[in-house]
Amino acid sequence: MELNEFELRSGTRFIVGKWQVDFVVSLFSDDLAHIPAAEFKSDDGKDLSGICYEFFEDNTMVMTDSASGKRESGTWEQTGAYEYHYTLGAFMELPEGDFRKAAETLQVVDGCLAFSIGFLTLGMKKIAEGKVTEPADTGDTEMSAEDAANTGIVGSYRVIKSLNYFGDEIKLATKEEIAESAKKANSDIDIKEVLDIFDLVVEFTADHKIRQWMKIPENLSEATIKEALESGEILAAKDGRFITTEQQWKCLDGKFYYDTGEQREVFGEMVSSWDEIKPNEDGTIPFSSGLILIERI
Repeated sequence: MELNEFELRSGTRFIVGKWQVDFVVSLFSDDLAHIPAAEFKSDDGKDLSGICYEFFEDNTMVMTDSASGKRESGTWEQTGAYEYHYTLGAFMELPEGDFRKAAETLQVVDGCLAFSIGFLTLGMKKIAEGKVTEPADTGDTEMSAEDAANTGIVGSYRVIKSLNYFGDEIKLATKEEIAESAKKANSDIDIKEVLDIFDLVVEFTADHKIRQWMKIPENLSEATIKEALESGEILAAKDGRFITTEQQWKCLDGKFYYDTGEQREVFGEMVSSWDEIKPNEDGTIPFSSGLILIERI
């Protein structure tokens, strides 16, 4: 299973720290009751509560057993949304094979980590948080001198496709395709408003600004435009177009990014408002969260 960056980061936050064996479940029991680890004793009188796993953000780990004084080092990786795999030098003297593989697979169950050894399932609870270094937000990362001088994206771009509904399907389409579709559907939607997006010109400036120039409505007088400029309602007007806001773009390690200005949250976590600008092979650029496709004029 291929995990995305968000899943990997969330998974790291979850597992990094110290975990202690908390309970044992025997598959031979009738009710699969959780037996406290301190009460589940081996023939020699030892229990499992002294076993601790500590996971670190660099994908290393250690297992310690206070009862025997044993300590083993190893590595871990996230293999699924709720699954991890780890490897230790000499894990509990288990032989290679499916038996050991099951023991080295950790499942997230009700906020605990669980693994199996034969007919036993051991559940661990987190007793201490570990250190996880959060990645720097694109907006907080400074450009190098080389990146700041990279003007490869500077220029003006026109809209050649816009996201539009076609029955039950939504896809990027040209102005002509959208107009033809609306004509066939005999829709009540004002097609002119839908097609206005194709009048947009997106400008990337050398001073790392993005200006989205919209066409000035024909019914607006020069006096009205002047008043809007003086009041700050619009930032600039020229060549029959105007802008109301500006965005920022930057280059980091040769890649281009822009600030969407969106407040984003995923599963309660705030995420960056910056998106990478990824040109297609033909030079066109998906923009505005993929709502439009632009090409250099």
